[in-house]
Amino acid sequence: MEGSTTRELAATFDVADDLLWQAIAGRLLSQGRLAIVRSGRIGPLVEMGMAHKALPGAYDFVTFEPPFFRQIVVALEKGQITGAGAQDHAGVFPLRCHDPAADGTLLWDQWVKHAENAAIATGLSRTLVAGLLGALGELQDNVFDHSGRPETGLVAYAVGRNTFEFVVADAGIGVLASLRQNPEFAALRDSGEALRAAASDGASRYARSTGHGYGISRLFRALAQDYADLRFRSGDYALRLCGDAPSLTGHVELAQKARLGGLTISVRCAPGESPSRQG
Repeated sequence: MEGSTTRELAATFDVADDLLWQAIAGRLLSQGRLAIVRSGRIGPLVEMGMAHKALPGAYDFVTFEPPFFRQIVVALEKGQITGAGAQDHAGVFPLRCHDPAADGTLLWDQWVKHAENAAIATGLSRTLVAGLLGALGELQDNVFDHSGRPETGLVAYAVGRNTFEFVVADAGIGVLASLRQNPEFAALRDSGEALRAAASDGASRYARSTGHGYGISRLFRALAQDYADLRFRSGDYALRLCGDAPSLTGHVELAQKARLGGLTISVRCAPGESPSRQG
């Protein structure tokens, strides 16, 4: 590969999907040297980081230039928390550093509080941010309740001008296997059907009467007045909801993808942004 030209690609979800297809097929190394550059999103970088860890060696000729990717790597490999400094606008919290069943949740609480302050400082309303972080807390709890491998989980955030993005990801059993533990969802055929079910009220591996499975509906309520772009990625499917007050009754895209273990939920909120913008 010496002397070969490096091709630059933006860190988008389409690029993340394509790289994973090539990696699984064993063709990524033959594509030459690739450099992933900034796209203004952290969601694709988290997906790339999870794929990079799942397929060691397959991404050897891919370099990741956005500094945020390094934060993902040190979180996954070393359990290092980033993004809690006074001037930080992005960060990653590896969930192996947090045990919601224990009394010691100080690190998590401090990290979330900083993310909240950073989001409000960009111009987002306190009400919106409180709603989003309430949903984030429930989605983080879901990793412990449903993934089967909470030690693989991470939560990430990034703020920009009047925008807030967060990601909750794990490398666990995935939404299909999790939901099939509930007799109500035993007949689900694939991860696409499972993602649609998971985005509805009260869907989880537990019976609806237990009160589980409402984290995503809480997210929808928080975004009832604002434009947002949501992506749910599990197994070999991705579900995208976007527009003003995104929901399963609005703009929905469900597409088959290369298989990526676990579940990744990416949320980008941008009040006032045109619904035509693509993530």
